[in-house]
Amino acid sequence: MIELVIALVLLVTLTSAAIGLFYLYEKIAHPEVSAFAEYSFLEHPYLAAATFIGWVAMIPAGFIAARVTGRDPRALWSRELRFRWRSFGLALLPALLFLGAEGIYAVVISDRSQATFTPMNVAALAVIVAMAPLQSLSEELFFRGSLVQITGQWFSSAVIAYLLPLLFFLSGHHYGWQGMVSVTVFALCATFLTHTTGGIEAAAAVHAVGNTFAYAPDAFGVDGVDLAVSSSSDLAISVVATVAATAGAYLLIKRATSQPANCRSNNC
Repeated sequence: MIELVIALVLLVTLTSAAIGLFYLYEKIAHPEVSAFAEYSFLEHPYLAAATFIGWVAMIPAGFIAARVTGRDPRALWSRELRFRWRSFGLALLPALLFLGAEGIYAVVISDRSQATFTPMNVAALAVIVAMAPLQSLSEELFFRGSLVQITGQWFSSAVIAYLLPLLFFLSGHHYGWQGMVSVTVFALCATFLTHTTGGIEAAAAVHAVGNTFAYAPDAFGVDGVDLAVSSSSDLAISVVATVAATAGAYLLIKRATSQPANCRSNNC
């Protein structure tokens, strides 16, 4: 219970501090755009940074909570107590293929008449590409890493240990029913990958690709994958892409890890 309290307090504290710095900056500098006013797209690098900074800032929360309560913080990465780049890289391949295709299709069918292409747009894209994966990693560390391991200390059932953080994850999303079904499918797939691969790397890869492709068109004033306005056809495409990316990641990782170490080193 102490670890949970510390993790939640740090989540609120770190997120609030990061957002508070942006608010303070605006009060002092009065920038040309405001992250606290209404805006439709992340066409300015400042807006892009402000959008992701809250979650990025809380990456240390789970690690600190684990350390304070005497657990090895490295366990948040995987059962091997490290971030397994091989698993992450293998999961990226199907994620880029299927979720990338979903993102490109969303741009193709969107209204691009008001799109802009300036150095400012490119800078915004650079911020999105840099920070969207970090935001995704932060969520995986917290919901599929820290919270799952905390609840796993209370319940012998793995189902309950994964279910409670999953419900907490869903509570932070507010879309129409199509969007919520899409988020639920992703959350279940991320949970599946975390459990079957023994770490958050694969889920983080799929999450990072999905979020990056969803936000990237924003940099140019173009709608991409938008769960807030998802239609039934959008939902179908999203579910197929997410499940396909998950299945591909699982199969590639299992194939790689099922080979003996000496066989892998000799490419046999």
